[in-house]
Amino acid sequence: MNRFAPGTALFPLIGLLLLALAGCSAKQSESRTTTPEAAPPAAIAPSSVEENAPETDEAANRRSGCLDPAQVRRSERDRAACYRLQPATTTVVKRQVPAKSAKSAHVAKKGEKTATKAHTATETKVVRTSGRCQPQSLIYARCRTGLATCKLGDTSPVQWFACAEKNGAASSIPQAGSVLVLAANAGRGMPTGHPVYVEELTKHENGIWQLRISHTNYDRKCHLDQDATVLFDPKRMTVSFESGPWATWAKNLKALGFIQR
Repeated sequence: MNRFAPGTALFPLIGLLLLALAGCSAKQSESRTTTPEAAPPAAIAPSSVEENAPETDEAANRRSGCLDPAQVRRSERDRAACYRLQPATTTVVKRQVPAKSAKSAHVAKKGEKTATKAHTATETKVVRTSGRCQPQSLIYARCRTGLATCKLGDTSPVQWFACAEKNGAASSIPQAGSVLVLAANAGRGMPTGHPVYVEELTKHENGIWQLRISHTNYDRKCHLDQDATVLFDPKRMTVSFESGPWATWAKNLKALGFIQR
């Protein structure tokens, strides 16, 4: 018959408990800060949620980009649910327009006056495009985060950031599950700014953050650019796209900051 010293059976449980409590605090000591890859809530196993259990110091977790289980479930929601492309509709009408050249009604004989008749032709012309494609960039960002804050009518990205900053919900430090807002840039077709959703982040030793982001309406047609890589410089508050459709030109774009919970 096997005999154990008192309390020996508790050692494995204590070890597991200490591992669970380590959670995000262990990640804060690393130079790289990451979060789990995006996946539907059903794909998040209980063990992965336990491994990301928050430390008591919530502020430290925010600084490190670490999320508590509830935030993970929100930020890693089914991405397909937030993106269903709805193109804008174009109204096409047919109407009478002058023909390109007037044709004579008949050939005039010598001494007769020439009678002409202006002909018309039916041409198809596009009058206007009605409605906007969906989801717009801000609608997609709100859907991914679940944030419905600062709705001021038809709120623009820069207005949303200004309101969030006023309410203490904005930061210059990125966090997975936050919204990075680019400043207004009329020259690039962003007169009201542009929001992108931060899927994951990594901090390099030089202080530059590498972000994996997703955003829609980058082409004014509401198409989705998913998992693009961007570099965020917190000292200069600039963003440079390293992959995705914008990678060819989007360098050193001015960033306002990050909208967070």
